[in-house]
Amino acid sequence: MSYPNGCNMFGRVFLLILLALTACAPHPDWTLRLSENLAQDAVLPPTPSETAGWKIGFDPRLEPKEDVRQVASLADWLQSKTGLHFSVFIPEPAENVVDGLCSGKVDFAVVGTVSYLQAYRRCGARILVRGLNQEGKDTYRAAIIVPPDSPLQTLSDLRGHTFAFGALNSTQGHLIPRLMLQQADLRLEDFSAYTYTGSHAETANAVTSRRYEAGALQDTLALDLARRGLVRILALSDEYPSSGIVAAPHVPQQTLIMVQQALLQLQPAGADAKYLYQWQRTEMPLGFVPARDEEYESLRQIAQAIGLLEP
Repeated sequence: MSYPNGCNMFGRVFLLILLALTACAPHPDWTLRLSENLAQDAVLPPTPSETAGWKIGFDPRLEPKEDVRQVASLADWLQSKTGLHFSVFIPEPAENVVDGLCSGKVDFAVVGTVSYLQAYRRCGARILVRGLNQEGKDTYRAAIIVPPDSPLQTLSDLRGHTFAFGALNSTQGHLIPRLMLQQADLRLEDFSAYTYTGSHAETANAVTSRRYEAGALQDTLALDLARRGLVRILALSDEYPSSGIVAAPHVPQQTLIMVQQALLQLQPAGADAKYLYQWQRTEMPLGFVPARDEEYESLRQIAQAIGLLEP
């Protein structure tokens, strides 16, 4: 059946009006249930850790802000070299870096020997590299200091006087000085009073302000203060394996290798100096060398003997 042109035109107009009315009509609510519409293997996996970022912790060394600035500069440098994202872990007052490494809050950490040995004992943390000192050696020493005009001349003279250690878990601020004192036949009860200040900087303040008559420091800071005439070094220890950088047990092997290789290329006194903050004040001013757990055995025995390691 055919229709005149007027009917065809009417049909087209009617169709357009019908479509417009349909478009303006309200639609029913639609509920999309993903569990009913996605196959199980179509769900994306969680964001990998590299995207979320790796946290770097640290043992307290200097003033807290200075410690953070130093570690943050290393984190930025590592990020530029590896393409991974790094940030600084700031612990709560009651936390320490060993807790963070073993709880999963910290992925890498700049630590002294005691913290490494404790983290290794508790959760299997791995040592990646250790620092090179100003002489290019992968060792460091502890120093026992007194005010420049102190009458004390030998370690034995400390008997009956006051003494400031650093952090309880500090290698240069506690572990090695305890060995030095034992070798001089001095025990803690031989002091009239002693304290743990929490950091090398606080120990330096305790001695330079004369609140304590002697104290234990890292060799780098002690030598700098002595050059400035602020303290006198009463004794320097033998050399022991220096501070280093450790990885928590949960860090994948591939990431661990990437970070270790990058650290071994660091030139803090050369091409990379402009990226690092006050790096010459650390125990690793000339960079890093590979480290192995067995190299810390002598210090492990000392730490265990004075109760710094869990049985």
